[in-house]
Amino acid sequence: MDLGLQDTVALVVDSHLEIATAAAAALGKEGAVLSLTAPDSYNMRQVELSLARMHIPQDRFRAVIADLGKEQDIHRLVRETLHRQGQVGVLITTIQEHDGPPASELEDEQIEPALARNFMSAVHLTREVLPHMKRFGTGRIINLVPFSAMEVSPQNTLSSLSLAPVLAYFKGLASELAPYNITVNNVIYAGVHSEEAETAVREQAALELENPEDEEEVRARTQAKLQQMAAAAPMQRMGKPHEIGDIVCMVASARASYLTGENILVDGGIHHNYA
Repeated sequence: MDLGLQDTVALVVDSHLEIATAAAAALGKEGAVLSLTAPDSYNMRQVELSLARMHIPQDRFRAVIADLGKEQDIHRLVRETLHRQGQVGVLITTIQEHDGPPASELEDEQIEPALARNFMSAVHLTREVLPHMKRFGTGRIINLVPFSAMEVSPQNTLSSLSLAPVLAYFKGLASELAPYNITVNNVIYAGVHSEEAETAVREQAALELENPEDEEEVRARTQAKLQQMAAAAPMQRMGKPHEIGDIVCMVASARASYLTGENILVDGGIHHNYA
């Protein structure tokens, strides 16, 4: 099936995160031209090596170092992408989880950076690319969002409060942009085994141990937790980043031209709610 992505410019932010790398690779394999970001040269080099291992030709992607918490970096990122590649047909934003204390103990100093990094960075990126998408008469905006946007627990209140506004804002934006042939969707994932997810599980395991400095015990507890997560899933396994990347690629494609304003949950059937 031709997904209609050949030579479409896809801006994938925070592409050093494993799920974002997988999304970039899926788009690249369909012929998209990639503009990628990472916060520093080390992480950017890791992305380049990962894409090379996935057989994405180096002349099909460009890298920009950018701090997405800074509006001026976002402006520079989009300007450089347009200068080098001429358009932005697909925008993939990557929303990150934030560890924090219980809700009653959250301080403004913790809340404001989380909102700036998650909600405001996605808003600023979208504002920058919209004039160019409108000029071309088409576009795809896709947010990669962890499941904590939809469900609050005592351990992830900070993540949830910085993620939930993303769902509200982009739902409204989807209706506004539909007449311009610009679609807006959220791919919400859960139960995916990525480097970032394993790090979070490892940190939680260390907190639960009397001796968090015991690396062997932390490693064993981490693996036990990951195995429990896999066993609790209907498919008896955790998801893989490339499985999320493939869904992103489909949503970005010309075949998904009537899909907009949706929260697409990709969790292997872990959650049993109707909507």
